[in-house]
Amino acid sequence: MDVRVGVIGLGIGERHLEEYHRLPGVTIAAVADPRTERGERAAARYGAVAYRDGLELLQQAELDAVSICTPPASHRELAVAAAESGRHVLLEKPMAPTPADCDAISEACRRAGVVLLLGFKKRGASPFRYLKERQDDWGFPRVAQVRYQLGPVDKDWFWDEADGGGPLIENTAHVFDMLRYLLGDAERVYAEGGSALAPRRTTVAEAVCTIRFQAGTVVSLAAGAGGSWAYDQSERWVLNYDGLNAELVGPFDAVNSLRTMKRAAGTVETRWWAETSGWPEEMSHFLACIRGEEQPRATGADGKAALEMGLAVKQSVRTGLPVELPRHQ
Repeated sequence: MDVRVGVIGLGIGERHLEEYHRLPGVTIAAVADPRTERGERAAARYGAVAYRDGLELLQQAELDAVSICTPPASHRELAVAAAESGRHVLLEKPMAPTPADCDAISEACRRAGVVLLLGFKKRGASPFRYLKERQDDWGFPRVAQVRYQLGPVDKDWFWDEADGGGPLIENTAHVFDMLRYLLGDAERVYAEGGSALAPRRTTVAEAVCTIRFQAGTVVSLAAGAGGSWAYDQSERWVLNYDGLNAELVGPFDAVNSLRTMKRAAGTVETRWWAETSGWPEEMSHFLACIRGEEQPRATGADGKAALEMGLAVKQSVRTGLPVELPRHQ
């Protein structure tokens, strides 16, 4: 089955185009971006039709599926329109600015019977899949520590509270989702932070927080502004299980080294991966979902839960109080 895809938004959408282009059985049929020159350049490269507007693309292009890679404030309108026109949706994170927006997107895709896959690419990354597959053998995860601080971002929508929401929403969504993937649903958060590292942008740009999960695991997380794009080891995960310690480190959003230590034996093992972005796995998984071969591993419910965690962290920073998270069925 050949799948005709479109990509709306050619920021991170450029990466979607690159990955689709590598996969067999995919035709890149359309692209949309308000920057005409950028859209026309991408269209020429991939043999697609260029549009200036995502809704125009959805109305006119012959497509089976679409990647929506625009700022989050536009996600609800575009995703609902895509679903209502019968197109499968790969939606970049964060899912939307509000939980109500997330619900509207999920409901539209459910009603239309189309695939909705959230762009949480870490779920396909080899190091995290390795952890997920083996952690049941390591005992209960008691505590964990995560560092996830990104470099400077100079985009107004990224910081807008009604759009990207800043790094604790836009980027840290990956961490919130991966923690839920590994540890289950969270119960509450307590955070301290501020905007010392991005004072002109927002009141909450960075935070250190604790997250208690319903199963009992406690996580400390340092996230938000404060990293440097030139610093290689800018992401670090340490998970302490009953019988083993696991440490993942590497470049931001691309950890590539896992060291495990069995506590009783004192033995240490190290694994390395060459490709850890999760991009190839995400795109091939989306196509498998469209063809009915797999079920989405990052759903609308996952997108909403990650957003709720980010909003709770920011609320805790602003109020100085712990914040309980919603419980989902």
